[in-house]
Amino acid sequence: MLESEFDWSEGERGTFSWLDYVVFGGMLALSLAIGVFYAIKSRKKSNDEFLLGSSSLTCFPVSMSLLASYISAILVLGGPSEAYYHGLQWWVICIGQVALPVAAVVFMPFFYELRLTSIYEYLELRYSSRLVRFVAGGMFVIQMLLYQAVVIYAPALALASVSDFPLWASVISVGVIASVYTAIGGLKAVVWTDVLQLFILIVGLFAIIIKGLYDMGGFAPVWDIAVKYDRAGPQIFTYGFHPLQRHTVTNIAISAIVGKLSQYACTQTTVQRYASMKSLSHAYASIFLVIPFFILLISLTMIAGIVMFATYEGCDPLAAGIIDKKDQILPFYVMNRLSSVPGLPGLFVACIFSGALSTISSGVNSQAAVTWEDVFSRRPSCAKLSKTSQAWVTKFLALGYGILAMGLAFLAGHMGGVLQAAIAVTSSVAGPMLACFIMALFLPFTNYMGASASLIVGTGVALGFSFGATALGIKPELLPSPVDACPFNVTLPPPSTPPVRVTDLEYPEKLLGLSYTLLGPLGFVVALVVGILVSLITGRSRGVRVERSLVHKWVRWSLPDPSKVSARVKAHSYSNKLSTQF
Repeated sequence: MLESEFDWSEGERGTFSWLDYVVFGGMLALSLAIGVFYAIKSRKKSNDEFLLGSSSLTCFPVSMSLLASYISAILVLGGPSEAYYHGLQWWVICIGQVALPVAAVVFMPFFYELRLTSIYEYLELRYSSRLVRFVAGGMFVIQMLLYQAVVIYAPALALASVSDFPLWASVISVGVIASVYTAIGGLKAVVWTDVLQLFILIVGLFAIIIKGLYDMGGFAPVWDIAVKYDRAGPQIFTYGFHPLQRHTVTNIAISAIVGKLSQYACTQTTVQRYASMKSLSHAYASIFLVIPFFILLISLTMIAGIVMFATYEGCDPLAAGIIDKKDQILPFYVMNRLSSVPGLPGLFVACIFSGALSTISSGVNSQAAVTWEDVFSRRPSCAKLSKTSQAWVTKFLALGYGILAMGLAFLAGHMGGVLQAAIAVTSSVAGPMLACFIMALFLPFTNYMGASASLIVGTGVALGFSFGATALGIKPELLPSPVDACPFNVTLPPPSTPPVRVTDLEYPEKLLGLSYTLLGPLGFVVALVVGILVSLITGRSRGVRVERSLVHKWVRWSLPDPSKVSARVKAHSYSNKLSTQF
């Protein structure tokens, strides 16, 4: 283990210098400045400008915004800790990028042509029912609120626990800044701040890795140590489909493909970006540009993890009792190893906050779009408002969602179960939502009752497995991390109670040990089966005519062509001229 710059036994840790505050404050100021710029530029324009950027955006900024929307601070913290304590097997998640060409070819052109502000409006058009629209839209808003609370609170807690940066300052900074620049600047502000924040995030990860490799003498010793302790190398990969095992190559691949297909095919945040593009070719390019940058980011988090492990070889801070949770390892490493370089801790905090800001801003903008289109735009009092007034209502909705997410983040500190619930809801909604849209697009015989049931039952089953595992106390086992090289003045904590393992359980409780990676695929399969069965039992399309333009072009052959139907009716009808002659 490299010698620490601080005395762990005395609780010493790095502090922020004035340069750190300048770097961090500069990122926040730039983000806010972008919002102010677009607020001034489009202050008299309508909701089309605020929510869709007047459909004038190009591929590169939208592609970076799409990526930044799903690369949150949780990934920046969780990716390195996953590599540190569980190995590099999680890198297999990059296989999920094969779903993006499918989304680009099959789903994106269909929704691009519709040009809907709220994707859930499509469900109402397809099923001639507002029930499906409200169920899907409501699930999206609740899911995003809970996820936003995690995105704000989790990194703030991890940072406050190992540095002198207060938790309340982190929560308020992220919540207020993101809410304000989104509310005043609209989608264009969100997209361009996402570009800035993604750049800062990548630079921050590179800085951490380069400094770590310099301290360790290059990549070769880092890799050798990772292989020695089963963090890297071909031996770490587990093949085959094992549903009760936390990670296997197959489990991760299936989860990644279903998750990415759901994100880029039928998520409000993504489809809203498609509608903001100036042309279909730009929309195609925006999806394909995501692939290399996503792989780059995942690779950077994995490398950062093994660099930290090599640095603390022989004295793991978690096993030594220096930190309390594995997700604190990256903030601890930065403050412990990099605080001697002025500006690096500030860059790291800017990196963490960039991940949080991009997710919050994209979320509140999409929530405002769904709430306006699905609820307020239908009210006569709102429909009579001028376009500028309608835009102001939407801006206040975005601001309100940001403040609500910030409040939930503070509440999460007093209710430990909220974090687990939020993560469970996020992963459990994606699969059923994908199933619902696949039924709408490719199965013309399904009806609104089947679609609604698929969302509710599919999500409920996935949540049941997640909460059941939590109730049983099932936690992932960490790979062994030796502490034999810890300084003599570090008091090691007593051995902790081993976590509940799936192998220790008996059936049927053992079924609740289903890998968390399979919650989305489970919800997808259950939702698809339930939706089809309920539709068949309740009379298929129930006599409601399904418009050919509202199903995918691949299955339109199964529906009658209106022009041919009209021609047949005309051919078999009596001529008025002929009938008057009798």
